[in-house]
Amino acid sequence: MSKRPPMPRAFWLLILAIVIARTAFFVESFLTIFMKTEAGFSSALAAFIMGLYGFGGAVAAFLSGPAIDRLGPRIPLLASLVATAAAAVVLALDPPNWSLAMLVLAFGLVGQVIQPTSNAYIAQLVPESRRREAYSWSFIALNSGLAIGPLLGGYLAGIDFTLMFGVGATLIVVGALFAAVARPPGAGSQAPRAGLEPVRPMAGIRELLSDRVFVEYIGLNWLFMVLYLQVFVILPLLMLGDGLTAQDYGILMGVNGTALVLLQLPFDRAIRRFQPGRLLTAAVLLLVCGLLFNSAADRLWLYLLAAVFWTSAELINMPLATTVTSVLAPPHLRGSYLAVHGMAFPLGMGVASVIGGSAFALLGEPKLVWLILAGVGAVLAVLRFRMEGRLRERLAAASAPPPRPPA
Repeated sequence: MSKRPPMPRAFWLLILAIVIARTAFFVESFLTIFMKTEAGFSSALAAFIMGLYGFGGAVAAFLSGPAIDRLGPRIPLLASLVATAAAAVVLALDPPNWSLAMLVLAFGLVGQVIQPTSNAYIAQLVPESRRREAYSWSFIALNSGLAIGPLLGGYLAGIDFTLMFGVGATLIVVGALFAAVARPPGAGSQAPRAGLEPVRPMAGIRELLSDRVFVEYIGLNWLFMVLYLQVFVILPLLMLGDGLTAQDYGILMGVNGTALVLLQLPFDRAIRRFQPGRLLTAAVLLLVCGLLFNSAADRLWLYLLAAVFWTSAELINMPLATTVTSVLAPPHLRGSYLAVHGMAFPLGMGVASVIGGSAFALLGEPKLVWLILAGVGAVLAVLRFRMEGRLRERLAAASAPPPRPPA
């Protein structure tokens, strides 16, 4: 049996940076509650403003792709972390209410570059044979922050939102310092791009859009994220409507993050024998169950029960979807492919916010939105099931060793 190549030291430093920076993203989780309870915005307005965060982040994630392909992932990653910390500092300075929409947009523009750049950096640092494991570690890091962050954020928000934003900015800066020293051995001032010619942005985008399997695959993953991200947009607002508090939402998200940290690696090992396409379909079905349980929940323990299902969906979909993207991507466009993949979170957040705002503005009973979303999820499950064969063939072709040159 061949010995697996070790994970490089720079990878573990990057993982530590992700843990620290992600802990600070309780700022993101509590923006909706902040706008409702502190700024006095209606639930519908707060949800619509969060749409700016999502759509701004989607644009930034897309534009980060050519930057990653030309500069490597390290420089855009550090720039995004520093700019995100600066945005949190401005929020800590108690800006006027009229400026909050612009600040939320700015926070999305800079904050959502972190994920595609860190994913591209992992693909650069880790050999393909260990990349799925590496992305599992990455999501453990993300969710370690998600486990700690909401609990810390809920505690700090109960004292003062200014304190919460200030602590968040400090943690992001510390994460940036660890990311700064996460350099591969022998790396010079330039990002390592040995053997790869710079790609003109428009040519790279045309090549990406001509990849029909990837375009269909990523479109379905975007739709999955629209459904999943309601846990950040409409769920906290509905919990407030049920008489629960920001601290209760922090507990819910903390339990979710803890489960992800403890279960990610053993869960991934247990399901590794199944085809990726079949697992992605199963993730949708679990998410649909969680949405249906949310529609009936009105107490914390019922929301925790619903979280069992959507957390299980997250355990399957998040690292696996990133791994599939990194395998489908040609090496010279890996940054662009992972950036388009990274658009799933902010774009999903934007669409989810519009859906959430519309539910409060148009539906007599906002919780009916869970049933509508569950119906969309059922359609998504069918579409993912129909794509399983093509995805399996494409992954097999991408993972096959290159043909030997003729003697």
